[in-house]
Amino acid sequence: MGWLEERTGLSPVIKASLHVRVPMAAQTFYFGGIALVLFAVQVVTGTLLTLYYTPTTDHAYDSVLFITSDVEFGWLIRSVHHWGANLMVVFVVFHMLRVFFQAAYKYPRELTWMVGVGLFGLTIFFGFTGYLLPWDQRAYWATTVGTEIAGGVPVVGEFLLLLLRGGPDVSQATLSRFFGIHILVLPLLTGGALVLHLVFVHQLGLAHPRKPKIRKPGSEAEDNVPLRPFWPNYLLDELIAWYILLAAMVVLASLFPVGLEEQADPLVTPDHIKPEWYFLGVYELLKRVPPLIGIMAPVAVIGLIMVWPFLDRSPEVLLRRRKIVALGATVLIVGTIALTYWGYNS
Repeated sequence: MGWLEERTGLSPVIKASLHVRVPMAAQTFYFGGIALVLFAVQVVTGTLLTLYYTPTTDHAYDSVLFITSDVEFGWLIRSVHHWGANLMVVFVVFHMLRVFFQAAYKYPRELTWMVGVGLFGLTIFFGFTGYLLPWDQRAYWATTVGTEIAGGVPVVGEFLLLLLRGGPDVSQATLSRFFGIHILVLPLLTGGALVLHLVFVHQLGLAHPRKPKIRKPGSEAEDNVPLRPFWPNYLLDELIAWYILLAAMVVLASLFPVGLEEQADPLVTPDHIKPEWYFLGVYELLKRVPPLIGIMAPVAVIGLIMVWPFLDRSPEVLLRRRKIVALGATVLIVGTIALTYWGYNS
């Protein structure tokens, strides 16, 4: 360690990263840490899958079939990657809901929240671009529907459609673009945003969920707030949650391995075309309201969520004193769940 320290000088950085204190009352439920680990799992399993995957319309399906059937433990790696993608969406949403209901987005943590919303958008785009890569019927037609939704955006819709597809139809150009975005562009953007997000969290600390005046880093000590060390106390709790998560993923991947439908055929339209579950709410909304409203409503909601810390300037952080905000968020959550359920059963 001394030899390494003489040549890197990293010990002050490591100490500053590990020797921080967390308010005892902070309830994170480990959602953020779990989402971070899931991203790491996706990087590892995705890299392994890329070793055997061929991103062409002639060979993509056969390469996925080869991974699933012939590569040793290939089916397990692919299933873990599939379940990891779904769980990552779930835990990023849980993490955002925890931060929202505990008002941890308020001053001075507005930028932390905005970067987090950006990470949520990148997570969704990960799922969207990765969904096409198996090049089976479900992937092909779900991507066709998804890109058509993007094409319905006013003013820039046609540009977005051509940008995503690389042409008027889902084709080799689309597969190449989605593959490049999925394995290169999105990981780089997500990695950079994660570093920025973690730096903000480290510098500002975790917000106290019950004391509104403790909003600035260092003010906990002034108010005699009980603290506990991040290393090793808090990190050990995180590790336990991560091990439980990894075990659950292996069980899910073993009991419910991801399948593969027939190879994509642009000339044969399946009876029921549906996108992935996290797009079902928007998909169902488009069937029940005019297209312009169905497309712009989610865009407006995401924009509102992004800038919400600058609109909610109340110093209150207790949920029972933020009844209108809590009611509005609950209505949005219930509505999204209901639309997703209807979309799944329609």
